[in-house]
Amino acid sequence: MSEREVARRVFAREFNDSNLQQGESAERSANFIVTPSGVICNRVFVVGVLTEVESIGTGGQAMHRARVADPTGVFTVYAGEYQPSAALFLSSAKTPAYVAVVGKARVFNPERDAFYTSIRPEEINVVDEYVRNRWIYNTALFTLEAIKNMERAVESGLRGAELERYMRPLTCDAAGIARALDHYPAIRDRMHAYRKMVVDALSAIVDVAPPQKADASCDGMAMAAIEGLIKRLDRGGGVSYEALLEASFKLGYDEGMVEKTLNALMDAGRCYEPRIGILKLT
Repeated sequence: MSEREVARRVFAREFNDSNLQQGESAERSANFIVTPSGVICNRVFVVGVLTEVESIGTGGQAMHRARVADPTGVFTVYAGEYQPSAALFLSSAKTPAYVAVVGKARVFNPERDAFYTSIRPEEINVVDEYVRNRWIYNTALFTLEAIKNMERAVESGLRGAELERYMRPLTCDAAGIARALDHYPAIRDRMHAYRKMVVDALSAIVDVAPPQKADASCDGMAMAAIEGLIKRLDRGGGVSYEALLEASFKLGYDEGMVEKTLNALMDAGRCYEPRIGILKLT
C-alpha cells in the first residue's frame, strides 16, 4: 500500500493562483498542484471560517459546495458520494463556524486559460478561534520559507534539472520550484506580493498572545526530548499524537507536559501538524 502524501499548508490566495498540475494523466497515481512558490500539494490542510454551504446535487446524487475563508481569500470545497463523512458534515453544518479541512487539492480546467481550484475533503471538523489563529501563524512561517526558497532559486540563475539538483539539499519541493519557475510569469513580483499577503494574514490574528518562551517546566531537556522523539518515530508521514504520548510516558513526561512542550515547539516553528492529530518536525 502506498503511503498517503503529507497535507501541506497554503493560504487561499496562493492556492487559487495555482494552475500547474502534474500526474493528472497517470492511472491511479496521485495528482499534484504546484503553487507559484513551488510547494507541491497533493493533499492540503486548511483552517478558516465556513461561510456558505450549498447543495448542488442533481439526479438524486448528494453533492455539497462549501466556502472556507482565511484572511487571504476563499477555498472552495466539494463533497459528494466519494466523501461521505464530509458530505454528511456539510449537510447539517451551521454557518459561520471555524472549521479545519484536510483533503485533496484539485484544479479544473474546462477551457483554455480558465482554471478553478478546489478541495475534495477527507476530514472536516469544527475548531475554535485559537486553532484558526495558530494555523494562520504556522502557515505564515511555512509560506515565508517557501518564498525564501523560490527567491534563492531565482537568484541562482539556474533552470530545469540543474536548478532541481541545486535546491534538493535545501527543500523537499526542489522539483516543484524548478517547474514553477518555468511555468508562472513574474515570479519576483508574485513573491513580493505573497510576502505582503503573509503580513496582512498575521494582522488578522486577534485575541491571541504572541508566542511565548517555554516556561521552566518545558524548556531545555523537555523540548529536546520531545523533539527527539518526533524525529525518531517519524517514518516519513509524521507521528501520531497517541504514539508520541506513549513514548513520552516512558521518559516520565505526563500528558500536560507533552501538550505544553508541543505548544512551545509549535510557537517556535520547530514542529507542526500536517494533519489533525499528526506531528512533524519542520
